[in-house]
Amino acid sequence: MLDKYDPSTYNHRYAQVNGIRMHYVDENSTSKNALLLCHGWPDLWLGWREQIPFLVQLGYRVIAPSLRGFGETDAPENPSEYGFGTVSKDLAELLDHLEIPTVTVIGHDWGGLVVWRFAQFYPERVNAIASFCTPYMPPHKQEISLEQIVQAVPNFSYQLYLVTPEAEKDINDNVGKFFRRIFRPVNDMVGDPFIDPDTKRLAEGRRDCKSLVPAKVLDYYIEWYTKRGARGGLNWYKQTHNNFHQCKNLDPVIKKKSLMVTAEKDFALPPSMAEGMSKLIPDLQLKSISGSGHWVLWEKPEECNNYLEKFLAGVEPTINNKL
Repeated sequence: MLDKYDPSTYNHRYAQVNGIRMHYVDENSTSKNALLLCHGWPDLWLGWREQIPFLVQLGYRVIAPSLRGFGETDAPENPSEYGFGTVSKDLAELLDHLEIPTVTVIGHDWGGLVVWRFAQFYPERVNAIASFCTPYMPPHKQEISLEQIVQAVPNFSYQLYLVTPEAEKDINDNVGKFFRRIFRPVNDMVGDPFIDPDTKRLAEGRRDCKSLVPAKVLDYYIEWYTKRGARGGLNWYKQTHNNFHQCKNLDPVIKKKSLMVTAEKDFALPPSMAEGMSKLIPDLQLKSISGSGHWVLWEKPEECNNYLEKFLAGVEPTINNKL
């Protein structure tokens, strides 16, 4: 029986796609209404633990992969083997493997950008799009560096550390502390910034914290980052060149029914970043959740699930959907 806080109770599967072995969780596989859930960094598929059983109860098939570079999925060491085009192909081949023609894609953090881009690379495979925290950003018309991005969007300044060898060592040497520090509700982080302003470190030399994430969940993250290391996930921050060249010819207009949910206290992706999205997404619903930080999926699960239920009922209602 599925216990949302026990990773071993989920239906784990593996597939060879696009040159890598991909791990994914596949629940309620007999349903014809498929949802594809994409996590961010340093998250894993388990970041959707509050949504997976809820969506299954509504009657949906829920597929939550570990994206390239994360968890049990292969993690190429070379950053050249990443980028939104590459990751989108991973997902398209996963759908081919599962013989699923179309899905609704739902993302958070990096996974939010993935679902926007996936809908641009493979519009024929996408019914609708939902993103938590991550606004749609059209592909750049000219190549720019991470430093230029940070200059334009100062709240991304932490990324300048994440691309350094020091960041990889910092996480690998302090995996438990890193996750106990990062997986905290936003109110627990007041006065305790993500990166130490003096030492520029995430975990090394910083105080340990008590995480409110359930023990089995936290243990799973620590286990897989200890086994695989941080490099694969950090490679996602080294993609400005790849993403420009892979995405530059995409149609900037999203022609799918879309849901954007912002989190009031998300300092990495503040709600203000979602302003103006409707200019490029004609069929957009924009919602907000108050009192939550970046980890809105588990800080405010009832609000997230309520928005999803209502949105999905207008896209592809299932026999179990209460709306």
